[in-house]
Amino acid sequence: MLRTVEIIGGGLAGLSLGLGLRARGIPVRLIESGSYPRHRVCGEFITGLDEQTSSRLQLRELLKPARPARSVTWCEPGRPDMRHHFPHPALCLSRFNLDAKMAEAFTASGGDLRTQQRCTAEPAEGRVIACGRRPLASSPWIGLKQHFRSLPLHDALEVHLGRGAYVGLTRVEDSLVNVCGLFPRPRAGESCSLTGRIRAVGLNDLADRLQAAESIEGTDCAVAGLNYASKAMAPASLGDQQGLIPPFTGHGMTIALQSASASLGHFEAWSRGLVPWTGTIAGVSRDLHRRFRRRILVSRLIHPWLLDPGRRSLIHALHRMGLLPFNTLYRLSH
Repeated sequence: MLRTVEIIGGGLAGLSLGLGLRARGIPVRLIESGSYPRHRVCGEFITGLDEQTSSRLQLRELLKPARPARSVTWCEPGRPDMRHHFPHPALCLSRFNLDAKMAEAFTASGGDLRTQQRCTAEPAEGRVIACGRRPLASSPWIGLKQHFRSLPLHDALEVHLGRGAYVGLTRVEDSLVNVCGLFPRPRAGESCSLTGRIRAVGLNDLADRLQAAESIEGTDCAVAGLNYASKAMAPASLGDQQGLIPPFTGHGMTIALQSASASLGHFEAWSRGLVPWTGTIAGVSRDLHRRFRRRILVSRLIHPWLLDPGRRSLIHALHRMGLLPFNTLYRLSH
């Protein structure tokens, strides 16, 4: 008799693992504290997603509405723009639509989806922890996101570098542009709005562009407690529970999906009674560590260079001389 896999958290990692397991006939119960659809603080672009992951997790049809992005332009006030081409097109689509379609597909496949329910994230046999990041109360960061209409872009993806912050612009479905930024946490009395924080970090031209566009009501959201330091992984954990990758990579969504794909066989084997739970979580931890350790480490080493204007001067100098190894850094972090 097959044993039920219980997944705590219905984000990308939890939903995609559920879809993959249901495709193999495994009973799955997924518990999500929120509901669908809803907006999330997310750059809403996927880089480096391999075909095997899309196939194993039944994602091909769900990702068809994504808009391809073949290049990114890096912008900083007072400096020339830097444009780079991706080795493979990035996929741009809103989490509002993607999460809802994945939840619908999971239910249609026979999965047991329980929304607006809370469950302990304590380790237990058969329980997979996929409930997103573990917040850090002392974190100096805040993430903000909102959709805009009638906002022209200079490239498929734009990244604007400010004082200790950066903001990404991505065109998603329905001619909307997702604007998502990582900012220093505001002090008491400072504006917490997206355009307010953008001005506070010196990106006035970008703030003017946003104020001239139409902001879409109900798409704004915020997240605090972001932690990019290394930490011990919880047993049988996926996605952001493995550790946050800095958002400039556009690789957070990919890691969520790939972590589900990499662990799929382990949880199937446990469900079929072929492997004990202790062996299952040991195998999952080993495989995820091997797959993601380097890319998360490299991204965390690059991250401070994007936040420090002095270090960015060296980046611009290397770019002018044609010595900036964008493709190498991309490959190492993806």
